[in-house]
Amino acid sequence: MGVSGSWALRVGLVLGALALLLQGLRGWLACKRYEFQPAEIAQLARHHAGLDHELAFSKIIVELRKKHPGHILPDEDLQWVFVNAGGWMGSMCLLHASLTEYVLLFGTAVDTGGHSGRYWADISDTVISGTFRQWKEGTTRSEIYYPGDTIVHQAGEATSVQWSAGTWMVEYGRGFIPSTLAFALADTLFSTQDFLTLFYTLRVYAKGLLLEASAFISTLGC
Repeated sequence: MGVSGSWALRVGLVLGALALLLQGLRGWLACKRYEFQPAEIAQLARHHAGLDHELAFSKIIVELRKKHPGHILPDEDLQWVFVNAGGWMGSMCLLHASLTEYVLLFGTAVDTGGHSGRYWADISDTVISGTFRQWKEGTTRSEIYYPGDTIVHQAGEATSVQWSAGTWMVEYGRGFIPSTLAFALADTLFSTQDFLTLFYTLRVYAKGLLLEASAFISTLGC
């Protein structure tokens, strides 16, 4: 077998292993139990839509802690962190994170917009205040969403997104969450080079993973 044949065999083996890995991941995501449900998060956010966003967020955090004790980060770990991705800039406050789910508060105090990203995760956002405009791939018209509306971004989709100043929302993601970090951190790494924000982002995600690991271990002791 020549060099080219050996190289082709290696590529084939790598692609085959990757395909098996992706298939196994899809199966795991499809059958595992999730802590949160998209409709639950959307309904909770919708109940507080239209309120001052800081008041709404404080109420939402309290209710989530009642419904999901041990799965929401404590107050001392809650932090608003800038997010630069796809040409837009916003701020997030992570409430829950695991390998397959996250819940966070998100928004912007200035007009901003850009590319949504394309993920291996389903993401839903419910607007608390302001307006959110979305232009879906393959269409020629955009849609505007208002407080109380929920926007669903399916895995594999890409859209153009735009937030007006003062838009705040509650976001829930489900899928292979580490895969979303590449997009979320790309602008920070290669454009803004704001490595302190990079540190804050990775630190709070690590805290979320540790909290979930602690919750899982506690169930084993029951």
